[in-house]
Amino acid sequence: MQTMLKPRLSILLGGLLSLLGLLIITTSGCGVSGQAVDEDVVILANGNILTMNPGQPTASAMAIKEGKIIQVGDLPAVKKAAGQSYEYIDLEGKTVVPGFIESHDHIVLYGSVLTLLDISPFVTPSLKEALHKLKTEGKPDKDGWIYGFGADQTLYTEKRGPTLQELDELFPDHPVCIPHLSGHAAYANSKAFEAVGVTKDTPNPQGGSFEKDENGELTGYIAGMPAWTMVGKLPPSTKETVLQSARLHASRGFTTATELAILAPEMAMFMEEVTRSGDFPVRVYAGMFITMPGLDEVAPQIANYETDLFKIRYIKTWTDGSTQGGTGYFTEPYYRLKADTKKGARGTQEQFNGELTKILELGFAPAVHANGDAAMDLALNAIEHGREATGRTDLRPHLIHCQYVRQDQFDRIRDMGNIGMTFMIPHVHFWGDMHRDVLLGPERAPKINSVGSAIERGIPYGIHNDPPVSPPNALHSMWVAVNRLTTSGKVLGPEERITPEQALAAYTREAAVVLGIEDQVGTLEPGKYADLVVLSENPLEIDPMRIKDIRVEATVMNGEITHLISRAGWCLD
Repeated sequence: MQTMLKPRLSILLGGLLSLLGLLIITTSGCGVSGQAVDEDVVILANGNILTMNPGQPTASAMAIKEGKIIQVGDLPAVKKAAGQSYEYIDLEGKTVVPGFIESHDHIVLYGSVLTLLDISPFVTPSLKEALHKLKTEGKPDKDGWIYGFGADQTLYTEKRGPTLQELDELFPDHPVCIPHLSGHAAYANSKAFEAVGVTKDTPNPQGGSFEKDENGELTGYIAGMPAWTMVGKLPPSTKETVLQSARLHASRGFTTATELAILAPEMAMFMEEVTRSGDFPVRVYAGMFITMPGLDEVAPQIANYETDLFKIRYIKTWTDGSTQGGTGYFTEPYYRLKADTKKGARGTQEQFNGELTKILELGFAPAVHANGDAAMDLALNAIEHGREATGRTDLRPHLIHCQYVRQDQFDRIRDMGNIGMTFMIPHVHFWGDMHRDVLLGPERAPKINSVGSAIERGIPYGIHNDPPVSPPNALHSMWVAVNRLTTSGKVLGPEERITPEQALAAYTREAAVVLGIEDQVGTLEPGKYADLVVLSENPLEIDPMRIKDIRVEATVMNGEITHLISRAGWCLD
């Protein structure tokens, strides 16, 4: 019997027609019962559902009501839970997994960066190309500044970034600032330094520096966020920029994002407004910066800014900067990079002890950035001190980036208990050759982003992209974690490779545990949000080298479609 899908297919397909720009969708070969349809219940069936629930790893059907999962299993059991009437979606054998969770992200900042001229090595592989694009396409903002984004001296083919002289030559009359791809450094010209009053005699701030040449003159490179933000800034966020970022996340299968840089109460108010708008496609778990003005007064009131899609659960601090930016904090020197690893610490042990104690006293879970192993020592010491001072072992800290972690530190994290780790695995692919040949050397580089070591010890783990450092792309990062191939095609740290199931867990079940939201998302089981992704192929069955090529065909958050590229086979029963 042929039928027409109604303009609104319950909660699950609520956004379908608006996304496709259609009024009705014609399907054929679908049966329909003679009874009334309950628009609040939807069954998805005839699919390969990977629940990521160890107690029920797979299913063929699932029922959803009012944005929540009410049953998962075979079709008879699901129909029984659904009741006498429901809408039916035929998955036609497609693979369904829980919605992806970006465990460390800057969804707001990423939207702002998308408005800047992109001269990252992903777009302009050589510095020569980057400078040409900057010259031909760079336009002054309302204040007369020229901005680009994404310069990285470790990834350009020339293996260097722009000099002050090159930027002066391109723009002799305009200040220029180009934030580094890592976000922890920048390049500037003379006019930029003049505009903000920075000279060769300006003292370096804690955790940053203004690089000088052998004659003591500024080179244009600014290391560390505390230093570069004295010179440049990122464009303001708007509803449109955040929505652009959120929609891009949804198109990659993300149903949960994070924003670990709530810098001021105004930013929380802004996100409250944006996520109440009714068309926001992801849920956001956020963290305030430890440096937020008036944090002690703001934190107890911050829940007033929360919405159904915006929760503020963490306070973030950072112990060092960026390894490739020369501001990582390590116990041993860089391999060949001319930078002092001892200057990478953002502060002292006493400072971080105080910060972690404050975070726990305020009742928030600590989110602690640590790239180098010396930075990790600072972080773990501070967590231990904060727990002893407050008795708060119930709040789960999570460690961010975890780029180079010693094996004894993994043991310590396991023994301390209730600590999560989220690894920036794209480093293995995009920067792996540089880590081996320049930054850390052939002995330490194979152990970067050692997800396997965390899994071996039963430590909750996630993997992330840290947009805008690398774009949100869960399937590519899963591919990296499974294969650990650098851009030159060499395997970096084969002993740290993980299985496809473990990689999928890093973006679903385990990521939820890291963030302390495992009671709401991360697996497909009754009572949790109906957050799911429809994939073109099963990542657990295909050749692991092809995981990055899997397509996201549909993304569903809270029972509503937020992204769709295929509607074939979705029909009313």
